[in-house]
Amino acid sequence: MEEYLALHPHQINSDRLYAIKADYQMMIDYWRKGFKDPQLPQLYQKLLHRMYVLYANIITNARVLNSPILSSLMMKARLSTRDWSIQVIREQLESFVSDVAMLGLEPQHTVQEHRKQVYLQHNQLICEFFAHIMTADLWTDGQGEAMKQLLLSPTIDSADQQLIISAMMLATMSCFDIVKYRTMVQVYLNATDEYVRQRALVGWVFSIDLELANKLYPEANQLVKQVLTSANNVKELVELQKQLFYCKSAEEDRDTIQNEIMPDLLKGQNIQNMRAEFMEQDEDSVLNDILNPDAEEEKLEKMEAGFHRMIDMQKQGSDIYFGGFSQMKRFSFFNEIANWFVPYYIDHPGIAKAKDKFADVEFLKVILERGPFCNSDKYSFMLAFDSVLNQIPEHMRGMLDKGEAAIVQKLDAAEMNTPTYIRRIYLQDLYRFFRLHPARGEFDDIFADDACYSCLFLKQPVYKDTAICDYYKDVATFLAKRNRYDEAAFLLKGLKDENKRDYDYYMLMACLDERPEENYQRALTLKPKDERALMGLARTLFKNYKFEKALDAYNQLLELSPDKLSYLIHKAVCLTNLHLYAEAEQILFKLNYEDPDNLNVARVLAWALTGNGKYEPAGRLFEQLVDGEQPSANDFVNYGFYLWLTGKLDEAASCFRSSVDYAEDIEDEQDYFHQIIFNEHSLLHAKGITDEEMQMMVDMICA
Repeated sequence: MEEYLALHPHQINSDRLYAIKADYQMMIDYWRKGFKDPQLPQLYQKLLHRMYVLYANIITNARVLNSPILSSLMMKARLSTRDWSIQVIREQLESFVSDVAMLGLEPQHTVQEHRKQVYLQHNQLICEFFAHIMTADLWTDGQGEAMKQLLLSPTIDSADQQLIISAMMLATMSCFDIVKYRTMVQVYLNATDEYVRQRALVGWVFSIDLELANKLYPEANQLVKQVLTSANNVKELVELQKQLFYCKSAEEDRDTIQNEIMPDLLKGQNIQNMRAEFMEQDEDSVLNDILNPDAEEEKLEKMEAGFHRMIDMQKQGSDIYFGGFSQMKRFSFFNEIANWFVPYYIDHPGIAKAKDKFADVEFLKVILERGPFCNSDKYSFMLAFDSVLNQIPEHMRGMLDKGEAAIVQKLDAAEMNTPTYIRRIYLQDLYRFFRLHPARGEFDDIFADDACYSCLFLKQPVYKDTAICDYYKDVATFLAKRNRYDEAAFLLKGLKDENKRDYDYYMLMACLDERPEENYQRALTLKPKDERALMGLARTLFKNYKFEKALDAYNQLLELSPDKLSYLIHKAVCLTNLHLYAEAEQILFKLNYEDPDNLNVARVLAWALTGNGKYEPAGRLFEQLVDGEQPSANDFVNYGFYLWLTGKLDEAASCFRSSVDYAEDIEDEQDYFHQIIFNEHSLLHAKGITDEEMQMMVDMICA
């Protein structure tokens, strides 16, 4: 620090460093003289805290000076000449609430302009305060206590409190501040305004610095432990974890909507448009109606199913509107960083012109008040409505003005005030900021794929051995269903308590871990003869070519379900791989007699007959398979072996070559043929074919 301050002189910081150094030297001097100070550990920690605060303030200032956006925020805060003491700010925020209340007493002809002026001045104050929080030094305990009282006060506008918490979160994520962190936790624990409370929850969860919490500020961990004493708080943390991954999937959901849902919606809409207007049908249309009388109804049913699927995605938590609204963040409104986080309100000065033009459009009112959109998207919609309106036919505009056009999905007030919904909307605001803001790279992205602990925050050490662990299986199951297998396994491996590693745990780990066989075996120790665990074990053994053990597992399954076709077929395949062809034939002949059209039975039977040297009936089955409507690559491979074993080498090579047309993901044909030939080396050896002949067959195929 001395070296840094020598290069970047700053008298106040140099004085603070000198004071810390002098106090530390005094502590060392007393210690060297043999004085045993019982307060030494606490004093040492205080010196560390003072040193960290000095470091944090210096690095924050350096970061601000090196960032165009943060520099502009700092200049905005400094040029305002305001008194940034929290007590003064509180008085101004309370004065705003009073001014708004008094507007209701003013005469109609003056209230509108006065209202604009009140909100304009207030917006300037709150944006400058946002900028000040983002760029100022770390807070003192006194500032933290004053801010807590401000954020819990019923005399402050909730929108202001929410915006302040967003600024605190971003500042603490950039440079950890135990005072801001403590304040957010305390607001979460004590707030009665659910909107404020949920922002505080998101704020403290994503702003903790794990290293500092463990080494310098154990208070942070203690605060989390305090939060977890409430079962409801634990439940909300688990919900937040799931909602975070719903947000992370926004771009995947966008692709799903564009590629799978929208085509059916558009087709259905075209049909409805045709029905709405009188159109003379041409001969092709008439013929199509005769040949496919239900085609239009089927398209409409697909459209309805796609619509309901999209709504279900939204209700579950998916951010289905990101794809559309991501293109609408280029308005100058979003140049002000605070506007990415401000709750939607119609009097925001940034949308004043749009309000003047569209305040009486009933359709727009309903969308902005009851539509399932995040705050950021509501501002986008309001700003874009002018250009949208110009493209709407005149008769439709009248319907919008009167509120006769219904919106796709309208939420009731009860749902919009639930903690789950409030949290989801805020996370979507954050997602848009971290994905779309031009300066997003200057902030730690809580949605980044490489931010493992940030995304999977329940795995952080601070939650170890707490009530959160009881939900690990639930969250892991959720992640697995969303194809987040690595995160699910990472989370489950953190469940160290053997008492919590039950049957469900091992079944889930069997699907996620690299040791499925071991996990299925453990599940079976807890539930012997369990069919699900046995089936998983059998499949794993079969996949790993452990056919003797797999045969034993399928025999146990057949004791539970003697007539299950898949178990019987897999048992027969195991027998053929163990060269027990006669036993396999007994099973397969019976199955083939009962269901002669089952191609899988025919395939295994043909191979069993080949292995048992019964070439004539095997040949008839193979010919049916390769000449059928649904031949597979394996049909041509197995037929090739049959032809080889019956001495038809050229035909065998040709058949092996044909398998390529039906196989997938072949990068190197020579490796492919080498693998399929030498995979059956034990059978070929038993039939008198040497390794040299196998290699010659590969060479002949590839010639």
